[in-house]
Amino acid sequence: MRNEDKPFILTKYGWGGFNIEPRNARGWRLMLTWLALPLPLIGGFALFAEKQPDSPAFAAVLAVFILCMSLWGIGGIILMRARAEVVDVEQLLRLKREQERKRRGR
Repeated sequence: MRNEDKPFILTKYGWGGFNIEPRNARGWRLMLTWLALPLPLIGGFALFAEKQPDSPAFAAVLAVFILCMSLWGIGGIILMRARAEVVDVEQLLRLKREQERKRRGR
């Protein structure tokens, strides 16, 4: 997939810091679809929590809900990262400093 065709832009800020943004209409559609996927799970958990907040099974249901939401979040990052053009801010700053050094050396 060429960089121009990728639906997301991933901006890296050092080790572990990043931001993923939709690049075009396809990126927005993919992101909105991904955000809509857990709505039935969230609704089901809300109904269960409302009807049986003191149930002995509540802790187990809560643990499963948290696990599912964590996997959903990690999966979204992996999915969007695989379809993103990567912009490394540190590398761009290094190039800019190098160009400024070369300009001053003239």
